[in-house]
Amino acid sequence: MYSGLAILGGRMSQKRSLPAWLAFDRMKPALVTGLVLFVAGDKLDLLLHWWGVPVSSTIFNNVAIGFLGALTLLIYLSASYEHHHFERAKERMELVNEVNRQVREALNAIGQSAMLEDRDERLRRLDEVTDQIDSMLTTLVPSSGSGRHARPSGKN
Repeated sequence: MYSGLAILGGRMSQKRSLPAWLAFDRMKPALVTGLVLFVAGDKLDLLLHWWGVPVSSTIFNNVAIGFLGALTLLIYLSASYEHHHFERAKERMELVNEVNRQVREALNAIGQSAMLEDRDERLRRLDEVTDQIDSMLTTLVPSSGSGRHARPSGKN
């Protein structure tokens, strides 16, 4: 997968990006786990050497253990990330569905109030529907970072 082109000294070179499962945030715990497994295995090998087993016969074992441990953790973290990403997308879809349903109900009420002959009743119902939409949006849709506060539900 190519992320783009870079111009270096008049020549164009292609920069390759790593796959998402090799992102540094996911690799760091895997590398630390692999290193810890390697060091723990190496310490055990020193104990085995003290008992008379040659160290040269166990070093490749430690590398394999560290690599397999890091790979296992990387696979787990990648699966966990994908599951979390899927759950967040599912929650957003449910939120959009609920907002859509409530907005449709409010628009239906607006259409029905437009048919009324009494102007005061029509305006009262429009105010109710506007408050209903405002309440629904402040309840269902978080306003994080927007700096806006919910409008009071009473009439001004």
